[in-house]
Amino acid sequence: MNDGQRLVSSLFDFTPERHPEHFAFSRLRSPHANKHGWLEASDLILSISQATADDLCFFQPQTDVAMRVIHLATQIDAVVPKAVPSLLNRRFWLMVGKRYAYKNGLTLFRALRQINHAQDQPMLVCAGGGSWSKEESRWIHTAQLTNKVLQMPTGDAELAWLYRNAEAVVVPSMAEGFSLPLIEALVCDAPVMASDLEAHREVAGSYATLLPALNAAAWADALDAASRQKAVKPSAALGTDIYRKLCSYYGIKRMVAEHIKAYQSII
Repeated sequence: MNDGQRLVSSLFDFTPERHPEHFAFSRLRSPHANKHGWLEASDLILSISQATADDLCFFQPQTDVAMRVIHLATQIDAVVPKAVPSLLNRRFWLMVGKRYAYKNGLTLFRALRQINHAQDQPMLVCAGGGSWSKEESRWIHTAQLTNKVLQMPTGDAELAWLYRNAEAVVVPSMAEGFSLPLIEALVCDAPVMASDLEAHREVAGSYATLLPALNAAAWADALDAASRQKAVKPSAALGTDIYRKLCSYYGIKRMVAEHIKAYQSII
């Protein structure tokens, strides 16, 4: 850096440190491989959650750099939704993004296998994350879930529609620094079932149903109950006033203002 310049680093997570079994990094290509030195050289660290800030204190306790927590935000509530024709008049649960490794999608398949007896059970729609892997395809075939799961690529408009029409958004990750689907579901007023992680409690503890990440039986019970009686929406769980305030908090205006203030603090 040139003299007088300041380095501000945004810190998203310590998932590779928590679950190194799922990661293999090239020191030349991965920002995670150089995370320690990069953070040490920073003048200010912006963490996307208190949970991630706490992880920094655990994994790099010697780091003595000013830090602020600035939660992420979403504008998906402003996106004009576009219906997915194949899902019109269909009941479904929604998982967004990658499913492999620590994202823990297979726990959902294990749960679905346990409740596969219900004819009117909602379908699990996996938006994005790529086509089924060989392992996923094997699970789907063996558990006879072919008609109970659907993977589909989506744009923002389709995703906005999926959030607004899902009977529940499911987030089974074993580790997260924040988890955007939690707040995207919030502002679209979709019920949320998520793994019981520090970050998930921080972001969505007031409106989500939190479950043990790897306990397929617990997920099966929760999904089975939600298929019989619709899960509670965030607006109902929080009440109108608190719900509106929380949606506003997770809006872009607050996040931008906090970043501007943080940058100004080191000038």
